[in-house]
Amino acid sequence: MLERVRVVLHRPQSAENLGAAARAMKNFGLGRLSVVAPASWAGAPRSGGPGTAREDVLLRAARLARRAGDVLAAVEVHADLAGALSAATWTCGTTSRPVSGRPRLSPRQLAEELWRRSAAAEVAVVFGEERRGLSDAELTLCQAVCTIPTHPGYESMNLAQAVVVICYELGLAAAGPSQASPRPAPARHATMEALWGLARAVLSEVGYLNPQNPEAILADLRHLLAHADPAQREVELLAGALRAIERRLRHPPR
Repeated sequence: MLERVRVVLHRPQSAENLGAAARAMKNFGLGRLSVVAPASWAGAPRSGGPGTAREDVLLRAARLARRAGDVLAAVEVHADLAGALSAATWTCGTTSRPVSGRPRLSPRQLAEELWRRSAAAEVAVVFGEERRGLSDAELTLCQAVCTIPTHPGYESMNLAQAVVVICYELGLAAAGPSQASPRPAPARHATMEALWGLARAVLSEVGYLNPQNPEAILADLRHLLAHADPAQREVELLAGALRAIERRLRHPPR
């Protein structure tokens, strides 16, 4: 089941953090790593050496990863966060900021949830880039958020250290007795995003959404559906209904 847990690093700036994160994953039995490429990965390396900036970063990360080089060798690189999460059925973003409208989990609660849900399908945990973490827009793609409890005097954690904490808790959850129960295949992230694209188009056309701020109502609807925890088939039914409405709006009966 650990093979269905994906760690996603959103635009990491440090090769050292990338290598340390891969090493932490290997320590606790995780191997699926995705990276949303930062702008600095484009073009030639800053050192002026051969190859590309991306190749240079991965090479430097591998030096610190030591025996976790296979994790880095299999890393999936994406242009945006939606692409990195497209195969996931449930996603949690890490943040030190308060976020309203969705479950807020401790690292232990997150690990238990990841372990339980990974019995059925792929799940993901997202870590933001070092300087600013995850934005509100990026956290909108997550069904829950996780905050590592830290001292109020210094709440921000190093990226690689945050990965260690979550991987450790997940390792504990995996070592315990399995509490997973069979359930229908949960909705994939890509299917959910397709549903929201349809909802935005149809609800805008019928005048339900405020043209100046259409995302406000859509965000509330996202939270509502996240609480329902729908299966893949259920989201496909909703999307089919919206497509039927869209067709009728385009071609009304005579």
